[in-house]
Amino acid sequence: MKEENAHRATIKVIEYSSILVFSLVVLFVLVPLIQKIVYNMAWNAAMTSTKETVNTVKTFYTDMNLFNEVGLPFKVVFYEDGHEFYEFGKKVSYLYELNIQNDGELPTGGSVQINKDGSATVTDLTFGHFKCNQTNEQNLECKREE
Repeated sequence: MKEENAHRATIKVIEYSSILVFSLVVLFVLVPLIQKIVYNMAWNAAMTSTKETVNTVKTFYTDMNLFNEVGLPFKVVFYEDGHEFYEFGKKVSYLYELNIQNDGELPTGGSVQINKDGSATVTDLTFGHFKCNQTNEQNLECKREE
């Protein structure tokens, strides 16, 4: 009887040890995978938000030209609590000012400039932990800031 109980105890220890080892292997494989998925989702969101912010600024510029003649380069600088407009490099405020609104959240830092050729330059546009930059219409880059 004692021998049988000792044998069962040994089998239980082996079973529990194998379950623990299996769980650790799954944990070591899944955690980096989940972290990569979360990072990619945040990166995609920053890229999309940057593109939409550029489109919003271009639309805003076009709308402002219906009321006032707005010159190029036209720049919008974003802050955590708002934004400012620059025309020809000088800060301006318009008599009739439209609010910039975006379907998603607005950036908490950085700027978008519409150049004389109609292209957009994005400088350190900040969404969460990502800063995005673009010097022409093709090379948008978002990098996580530490």
